[in-house]
Amino acid sequence: MGLIQLIKECAETWRIERDKRRKQKEQYRIEYAFTSGGRKYYCYEDITNLPLQRGRAALACFNEIEMRCSREFLVRFTEAMDEVLQSNRIDIYRINMLNGLLKDRLSLTADLELCYRLAAIVYFDETENPAVYEPEYGAKKIERWRKDMKVSDFFMQKPLKELMPFLKNVVGDFDAFFLLNQELNKTHSTLTRLIGSTKDKTPMMSGKK
Repeated sequence: MGLIQLIKECAETWRIERDKRRKQKEQYRIEYAFTSGGRKYYCYEDITNLPLQRGRAALACFNEIEMRCSREFLVRFTEAMDEVLQSNRIDIYRINMLNGLLKDRLSLTADLELCYRLAAIVYFDETENPAVYEPEYGAKKIERWRKDMKVSDFFMQKPLKELMPFLKNVVGDFDAFFLLNQELNKTHSTLTRLIGSTKDKTPMMSGKK
């Protein structure tokens, strides 16, 4: 291969890579969102058009918010139901209690713990790879936000209200609602574990005699 041909091929490769990077930059435009604790956070201009990994994480979290419960809760719930159904006697009382937990979840206006998680996925700081969401770092961001701002101040910021317009349905004080939300999640988690435990010695009503 001649030197001139080699130069032409290198130039063509460079042009292709340059065009690819330009198209990616045009496809995923990043803009400033808000500042918390002196740290700036950013997001993609079009929330419906995110890079694959971060987009999948956001979609999964949106689904959890819509269901008012996390995937982790649903896994614990189904495990508890399996324990009840696979026991020597089908306990209607336990099944009714588990069904009651699901009804409680559906009656929630919103699960603010999940809303914080969504914010951690959608908004990123200058130290993060915008294309990739890391759950461990996301948890650290939530800790900082909780420390730097009141719950109400955080979720009442314009970008957050636009991202989660359903939060306008939260009645009363956000901070008090968040504390109740946390306690409810802990209670449901504990009850799911206890109800599903076949070793629980508490007398239960049975559906069979």
